[in-house]
Amino acid sequence: MNETYRKLIGDDISRVETTAYANPTYIEDFFFTNDDEQKLIEDIVYGRQRFPHAAKNGILLWGKFGSGKTTLAKKLPLFIERYAYGLDADDVFHSHFFECDKTERGDVMMTRVKDFVNTIPFSNASAFHYVIFDEVDNLTDSAQRTLKSVMNLQRVIFILTTNYANRLDKGLWSRCLSIEMNGASEDSFRRFAARVAADYSVTIDEAALSKLISKSNGDMREFIFYIERMASLIKRAA
Repeated sequence: MNETYRKLIGDDISRVETTAYANPTYIEDFFFTNDDEQKLIEDIVYGRQRFPHAAKNGILLWGKFGSGKTTLAKKLPLFIERYAYGLDADDVFHSHFFECDKTERGDVMMTRVKDFVNTIPFSNASAFHYVIFDEVDNLTDSAQRTLKSVMNLQRVIFILTTNYANRLDKGLWSRCLSIEMNGASEDSFRRFAARVAADYSVTIDEAALSKLISKSNGDMREFIFYIERMASLIKRAA
């Protein structure tokens, strides 16, 4: 572990070392709006919070464009299997990704999901299936009602993403843990910047960093791209 990095970001995230920033490796690589919700999703990933539990078997990731929702949705099955259940693998085979659109028929969706979950998840340490619905707000009202029924299936973890949380059926909300991804606190951006600076062994100007945080406006993709570029340019000029 880079000692400068440890001093800058503290022991809470010290288990994370360098990252291929466009390909997150840990749950800590993502930005969350609410500290309590961040703690909740971390506890699920590390097996400290039982899930599914209390009739909730879905995780709803909601927020603005570019906040990392789809990337996290695709990563969560592996994170949970690896860190909560000890899976020694680089991929989860019993994970199905649906890119939702307005033409999706509820009965067809129900059949596709049932066919998938009727297989045996022999490669998953948890014995759970994972079903991801990306941009679930694109589903019609009828298809959303069908999805509520689909979510009554057992041994399945559902992961939903949306940019427009107000368009979702309230029954979907009640079946999910809500995780807001509408941009992180300024401190979270600064911790990430400190990590990048430590990786590149450079010092990032405070005024330039503040300007970049403001310019990014909560867009994770925007911030990661430009903070890494900033560090790279500083290193080249040294």
